[in-house]
Amino acid sequence: QDVVSETPIPAKPNKHKHKKPIPEIEPENLIPDQWHQIQAEINITKKERRRIAQKLEFGSKVEKRKKGYEPIRNVNLEEYLELKQAKLAQVKPLVLDNPSRFAVKEDKGGEVNASSQRVVPKNPRWAVYGRGLEDVTEFFNSGNYEPGENKASEGRRKLFTKEEKFLLTRKKPDVAAATSEKWLPLHTLAASGEFYLMDVLLKHNVDINAADKDGWTALHKAIIGKKQAITNYLLRESANPFVLEKDGATLMHYAVRTASSQAIKILLLYNVDINHQDKDGWTPLHLAVQARRTDVVRLLLIKGADKTLKNEDGLTPLDLCLYSGQDTKTYELIKLLKQLPKARVTTTTNTTINDTASRDG
Repeated sequence: QDVVSETPIPAKPNKHKHKKPIPEIEPENLIPDQWHQIQAEINITKKERRRIAQKLEFGSKVEKRKKGYEPIRNVNLEEYLELKQAKLAQVKPLVLDNPSRFAVKEDKGGEVNASSQRVVPKNPRWAVYGRGLEDVTEFFNSGNYEPGENKASEGRRKLFTKEEKFLLTRKKPDVAAATSEKWLPLHTLAASGEFYLMDVLLKHNVDINAADKDGWTALHKAIIGKKQAITNYLLRESANPFVLEKDGATLMHYAVRTASSQAIKILLLYNVDINHQDKDGWTPLHLAVQARRTDVVRLLLIKGADKTLKNEDGLTPLDLCLYSGQDTKTYELIKLLKQLPKARVTTTTNTTINDTASRDG
């Protein structure tokens, strides 16, 4: 075993033991005193700047307002009164002293009372609405009023005469008195869409198929006015859907003229002829082509309209289309008339069996 001798390590001498104390240096402000205000303005925050701006903007107004309420002590009272009289003289209207056209009142002592005063203002509403109760009080206080003067009068005026009361109390209205050749009450109500009034009128046995001088019925008025609810109601109340007007046109012609697809479909439900020709040979399809309504032409062709019928001039709907000129609408109409209606192929198993049997045989 090795024996390690332990020898003490000598301590190092302290070099700072005899160090001299360092004198403290007093802080010195390098910014001059006159720059402190500028430094404070630089370091100000946005919030404080906003507050200062509001104070500058509104604070001056508040101070001026407060100063305005203070009494004026340095103004001469006589000068103030003179200024006040001058201003009032400018505001006052010109009033003549002793006008020649007015009578001048004289007192018993012989003195003339001529005073210039402000003119009494007049209310312009009195000329339109009257003076309210002032004129009534003047009339009662005047000597012209006699309390028992109007006792023999007939009293309050009645609203209706005896003849008018008799007409109003009748349970059944006199429709004939309110009817002309062109205008019938039922037609007017149908054209205006007055459903409930027309219902009340029909309860008094009014002819639902009554026609005017042109052959129009209430159904014509409802279809032309596009009153769909009135049209449905009249058809449910047994109105004649096959009626013809003076030129031989049906209700279908007028439904096509107004381009009402709903009216066309409803009339087809009541079996109205879609190919009926009027006195000039025009069908509803002719009218649809003339109006250049592709939607109505498509609907009529799908529902079975005959596109080969000719009018008195020998023109089919396709011929009318060709006379319309060369444009996109004409091309669409010609395309519809050429393609619709498409041929329906209806084959059954029986026909196919028979064909095959005949071929085998």
